[in-house]
Amino acid sequence: MRAASMVFAASAAAVLAAGGALLHGEREVAKDESPVDFARDVLPTLAARCFRCHGGVREMSGLNLSDHARVTSVLKSGHIAVVPESPVQSELFARVSSSDANERMPPDGAPLSADEVRTISRWIAQGAKWGTHWAFAPRVDAPLPESVAANDIDRLTSARLAKAGLALAPEADRETLARRVAIDLIGMPADDGLRAAFLADTTPGAYERFVDALLASPAYGERFARIWLDLGRYADTQGYEKDNHRDIWAWRDWLIDALNADMPYDQFAVRMLAGDMLPGATDADRVATAFHRNTLTNTEGGTDNEEFRMAAVFDRVSTTWQAFMGVTFQCVQCHGHPYDPITQREYYAFLATLNQTEDADSDDDAPRMEVERAGVKTSVPVMRERAESARRETRLLVRGSLKSPGDVVEPGVPAAFGMVGDRVPETGRDAVRDRLAVARWIASKDNPLFARVAANRAWETLFGRGIVETSEDFGVMGSGASDQALLDHLAGVLIARGFSMKALLKEIVTSATYRQSSVASDAALARDPDNRLLARFPRGRLEAEQIRDTALAVSGLLSCKIGGPSVFPPQPDGVWQVVYSGSAWNTPVGEDRYRRGIYTYLRRTSPYPSFIAFDSTSRETCTVRRIRTNTPLAALVTLNDPVYLECAQKLAQSARANSDDSAAVRAMLERALGRAARGDEVARITELVTQEHARYAGHDDLAAKLVGAAAAAGAPSPGLARDAALVIAANAILNLDDFLTKS
Repeated sequence: MRAASMVFAASAAAVLAAGGALLHGEREVAKDESPVDFARDVLPTLAARCFRCHGGVREMSGLNLSDHARVTSVLKSGHIAVVPESPVQSELFARVSSSDANERMPPDGAPLSADEVRTISRWIAQGAKWGTHWAFAPRVDAPLPESVAANDIDRLTSARLAKAGLALAPEADRETLARRVAIDLIGMPADDGLRAAFLADTTPGAYERFVDALLASPAYGERFARIWLDLGRYADTQGYEKDNHRDIWAWRDWLIDALNADMPYDQFAVRMLAGDMLPGATDADRVATAFHRNTLTNTEGGTDNEEFRMAAVFDRVSTTWQAFMGVTFQCVQCHGHPYDPITQREYYAFLATLNQTEDADSDDDAPRMEVERAGVKTSVPVMRERAESARRETRLLVRGSLKSPGDVVEPGVPAAFGMVGDRVPETGRDAVRDRLAVARWIASKDNPLFARVAANRAWETLFGRGIVETSEDFGVMGSGASDQALLDHLAGVLIARGFSMKALLKEIVTSATYRQSSVASDAALARDPDNRLLARFPRGRLEAEQIRDTALAVSGLLSCKIGGPSVFPPQPDGVWQVVYSGSAWNTPVGEDRYRRGIYTYLRRTSPYPSFIAFDSTSRETCTVRRIRTNTPLAALVTLNDPVYLECAQKLAQSARANSDDSAAVRAMLERALGRAARGDEVARITELVTQEHARYAGHDDLAAKLVGAAAAAGAPSPGLARDAALVIAANAILNLDDFLTKS
């Protein structure tokens, strides 16, 4: 043990060198008397520089800096990491301020900056008051900035922009707004009649009425179901090597119905997590629980059924926390959380609440329930609680291994989230002992994460980036909130409106922040090139399913049929290679060929190729957000995939009656892009038509192959060569940036 004088000297030298404090006896008096907030000022430094060795995983020297009790207790070495009001006696301060390379912490990389050391010194001197990471603390309604803006969102965003010397961009034109908000709310352009009525309506409230019509459209539920299909890892197969077929599409249809009905988000969550346990549970409530029957099932011979049943339970725990709480919980299966205040025992206490259902790792996916959806009788796997006498014993697994069971744990929830102020939401934390109680605990308005995560997801859906960019991680090592006041305001709106997601979405899309142009000013580009402050609406490529749905819609091919079994639209030959059964990818010839993307059959071992090229997933695990990529494969899909070729053929057919090529091109542009065509666009694409017309002249066999069935349909045309040229032009239009982006 080093002498106290050595500790004193090293600490004093460092602090005085940093210019941050003076020593007075055994107590340090900080020059800067402004209060230090642990969660805001100290925790990020500890998480980034110290938790790797002194967090929930390694706990070197017995020190876990995420645990207040351990931080202020005597360590194995005899030191105390933090002695409140005495930096001199605090080993943490001594180590981070030491100039001795053998003593300094962290031992690797650059030392803490002078500001970081000074902040830790001041925090200790002020009493080392502990604090909670902002996302785990109760939401506070901060006073709104003074502003002339009518929408509270605009008051917040405008105030932040003003500090940077910026302002919101002017409002986008009505055509742009019509396309943007339709794609955001229903996943594709509005139908011709609704769009035309909005553009013709110049009376006050026209835009709000247009938004209301979109929110009332059945297509709304289909659009937002896509997000929950990713979160709920929905697929039409069981996964693993055999990846056999699974009938679970009734849950997808339940999602669409619940979203269209604007089921309050708290009830929506409770039904998916524990609808079967509700008093007087209906068939629909039980179907909702298929959310947690989307887990993988391993039916290969020789596997341990209990091992893979537990794998499914682990997945349910992880998915629950990712989808509803925005917390990376899965790593706590093996050890304490590296950064967030969650212990391994708490992980297994939570797991115990999900470990009492009847399902097993069996090929029949029992228990199942017979239902009728969309006029089709089917069965769907559901959750069903075991009898009280048959409840399983849950043990902590040492290092997460089934072969190393430890102590028995009782059901419960982590303390860091269970307490809100001096109480637990609705029930005592000790009473959160079964799946229904857990569902209600999660969906409580007092849960600091539940409404925040939902509001952030809504913002991310509309703006392409969440206020917390790492929407899968609201924890200490996440990105943090770019504007916590705005996020908390949105969460408050959601709660105040009875957890109506439609009300929250309307609040956002009617704001000036959402309605602004995406054209950036020079000042905005210079001061905020990444658009973090939102001085313009962000341009963003459409999602995989939106690109398909929009192409089908503008071409006139889209089937608006809702629900029912998944369908098999065209995909390249050779993708579907099934060894263990005789199932085949049978492409339909009727309207099922042109259904919306969410109805496309998803086989986990070979997902639909054109969706994967645009960042869709195999849905083997919960996907909170799709990370947008840009690769040549995406362009190859929209240029060559049969779906997009058929859309181009149909779009060209709709314009072939125009004998003038430029008129035909203008008609296709305006239909595809939802706005008036510009003269330069028309001229360039008309030139393409002229070139392709000449190239196909005298080659009717090739032209007929390109034109397809459209060659024999529609109005008369001067010839196949022109028809082929129009298809080429239509294909080019469907590949324009203005088509593939929403702004």
